[in-house]
Amino acid sequence: MGHTLLGNLPRTRKWRDVVELVAAGANVSQVANATIRAAEAAFSFVQNDVGYNQAVWLMTQLGLAGNQDKPLDYLRSQGIDIPANTSLPGITVAITEALDNHVAANGGHSGLGQIAQRALVDAVIQNLEPKLQQQSMFNMQHDDTVNALAELRKPDKFGQLSRTFFARLTDDSMNYFLSRVLAGNLGEGQRFATMNQMGQFEQALTTHCREASAIVEQFSNEWFSKHRYEEQGNISRESAQGFASWGLKKMMDELRAGAKTDGQ
Repeated sequence: MGHTLLGNLPRTRKWRDVVELVAAGANVSQVANATIRAAEAAFSFVQNDVGYNQAVWLMTQLGLAGNQDKPLDYLRSQGIDIPANTSLPGITVAITEALDNHVAANGGHSGLGQIAQRALVDAVIQNLEPKLQQQSMFNMQHDDTVNALAELRKPDKFGQLSRTFFARLTDDSMNYFLSRVLAGNLGEGQRFATMNQMGQFEQALTTHCREASAIVEQFSNEWFSKHRYEEQGNISRESAQGFASWGLKKMMDELRAGAKTDGQ
C-alpha cells in the first residue's frame, strides 16, 4: 500500500471499472465491491504487515487483561504502559505509543499499519467511553480504568471491540484507495456536484462497512472464547495473526456478498 498505488489507479482494468462505476452513479455496495477487487493485491499483504498484525495482537491483549490479577501490570508487560490514574486519552496515547515503538523496531509504518493504528484507537474510544465519559481527567481513579478495561474480557464485549476495529479499518482503507477517484468526479456535471454530495457518499460507505462488520462481531466473540480456553488464558502471536487474516477476509467476503444481493 502506498501513494504510488493511488497515482496508478486508472492504469489497470479493475481500477478503470471503479472509475466508471463512480462516474455512472453506481450504489455504494457496487463501488465497494469493485474497489476490493481492484485493491486485492494490496490487501493480500496484510498477513505480513507489522503494524496491522501488532494492532490486532494488542487488541487481543486488551481482551485478556481483564482476567489478570493486575490488568495494568499485564498490559505493561505487553508494551502498553497505561498509568494507574488516567483518562481515556491517556489510554489511547499508551496504545499509540505501544504500536509506534513496536513498528519502529520492525521496519516502520506502512499505509495499512497507520490505518490499523487509527482503527484500534477509535475502537477503544468507542467501547470504553461509555464507562469513562463521566470521569474528570483530574478525578480518574485506578479502579475506574481497570473496571472499564475489564469489560473487554467478556467475549461479547471483545466481539464489539473487534467489530468496531474492522469496520473502521475497512472504511478507511476504502477511502484511502477511493480518494483520488472521488475527487476526480467532483464538480459541475460530475457525479458529485458539491463537496456535500461527496461527503454523503463517503458517509454511506462508512455505514455500509459498519453493517457488513456484523459478521465479524460473532466470529470474534466465538474465536476469542475458543482460543482463550485452548491456550489456557493466553493468545499467541501466531493465533492473533490468523485472526487478523480471517477477520479481514470475512469483511471482504461480506462486502462482496452485499454487492451481489443489491444487484439482484
